[in-house]
Amino acid sequence: MGASSETRTTDFTKLLAAASTSLLGDGIRTAALPLLAAVLSPTAAAVSVVTFAGTVPILLFTLYGGALADRHDRRNLMWRMDLGRGVLVAAFAVWVLTTTPPLWGLVLMTFLIGSAGAVFDTIAGSFIADLIDGDNLAKANGRLQAAQLISFQFLGPPLGAALFAVSAGAPLVVDAVTFVAAAGLVFAIRARHAPARAEVTTTIRADIAEGVRWLWRHKGLRLLALELGLANLSVQMAITMLVLLIVNTLHAPAALYGVILAIGAVGGLLGSLAGGWVRRHLSLGVGLGLAIGAMAVSLLVVGVAGSIPLVAVGYTIGSFGILLWNVQAVVVRQRLTPRDLMGRVTSAYRLISWGAGPIGAALGGVLGTLLDVRAPIIIGGVLLALSLLLMPRLGRLEQA
Repeated sequence: MGASSETRTTDFTKLLAAASTSLLGDGIRTAALPLLAAVLSPTAAAVSVVTFAGTVPILLFTLYGGALADRHDRRNLMWRMDLGRGVLVAAFAVWVLTTTPPLWGLVLMTFLIGSAGAVFDTIAGSFIADLIDGDNLAKANGRLQAAQLISFQFLGPPLGAALFAVSAGAPLVVDAVTFVAAAGLVFAIRARHAPARAEVTTTIRADIAEGVRWLWRHKGLRLLALELGLANLSVQMAITMLVLLIVNTLHAPAALYGVILAIGAVGGLLGSLAGGWVRRHLSLGVGLGLAIGAMAVSLLVVGVAGSIPLVAVGYTIGSFGILLWNVQAVVVRQRLTPRDLMGRVTSAYRLISWGAGPIGAALGGVLGTLLDVRAPIIIGGVLLALSLLLMPRLGRLEQA
């Protein structure tokens, strides 16, 4: 891009501020939507279908987002999508404030927001490489993950639950404002993405296929994506049932759901801080194994917990494991992916790894209905424990 170091730093600061603002709104919405679903229909199936609607767009639109990221100015795509999401959430907030929407209305809104988010997140993940050089990628990703911890996990959920206690529409109003504010911050970024190919002669389908083929032929990154997919499936099965476990099974106030999500941010912060030490002193296989092991223990503890404090402890351990994984795996993927394929490979990776989320949400609803809300959580923990057998193979990525 030819931008100066000072310009790059200023632009990244704006991106970080936009991400922090938008993630705050995401955290507020993440706590509020399951609570709203439980009010509209207090069943495992209802909460599951709302969660599924928000995550299934990853399967449908992630690859398309990757192709767009490599073809167009990423900054322009991002601010326009944030603005559009703000308008959509504001419209739904008005609906909630003026009447009680049907469950299908909540499902539709969640699907539309998830669809835009699936495209946006892929573009944003590629845009970082436009602003930061390779030597500083690890530090930049660390700062973005810290923003996610503070805004999305620590501040957003309790604020969302508290706002929901005041009014079901209040969290959505605040979420809409954060989207609009984030759009303004991204618009102010001066950097532009110039596609590697000045003349694009291929179709979107051909571009997508190229990225998918590259990832699938890279055995190490393919296995990394599959392992993350299994982790997301397992965690999503548990998260889908968490609100019912807390509110219906343990009979705790709805506000405690947001508090527990916030407490988990402490574990995430410790995981992000420990990630650097783990990378310096342990092999990649051992480090990733510690992350998956922590997630497995987390789900098993939450699954058998008979009290809110024990649920909070288990959730905190899981957040530790998730961030410990992210610190190690994200940089590995960015380091091994060619720059001109960054958007498409990132989208293919996300399709495999994050696309398992809606499957987990659906399974959580089925198992929670047929068995008990604890069953999906415990089964997820067992699956993660078994996947530890793959860690020696993932450790070979260090030699890639």
